[in-house]
Amino acid sequence: MPRDPSPAAGAPFDEQFLDVLSEALLRNTTVHDGAIMLGRAIPRGCYKVTGWSYRLHPPATTMSVPNKGSAFNSCAAMSCVLGVDELYLISRDGIFVFRGGAVDTIDA
Repeated sequence: MPRDPSPAAGAPFDEQFLDVLSEALLRNTTVHDGAIMLGRAIPRGCYKVTGWSYRLHPPATTMSVPNKGSAFNSCAAMSCVLGVDELYLISRDGIFVFRGGAVDTIDA
């Protein structure tokens, strides 16, 4: 979802990411309303922010997960897409990681 002003892309996903996220939220508080996209130029390269506040629109899938809301179910389906490494969802219900259609809970 386009944001104006849009926080800058290109920051590395590392120990400083919390500061990057805080700065992005100061710049535009609505960036929390969507996915933060990270990418890497080469398979073993470091992840960098490629964009802020995206809606996930995964293709149809035959996987079956309990309906836990659109964010949860979109992450589960998107994790099955070729080229997607993993997705993290931070919500009131916990922190979840999705890989290849499987979901795990992360203890905070």
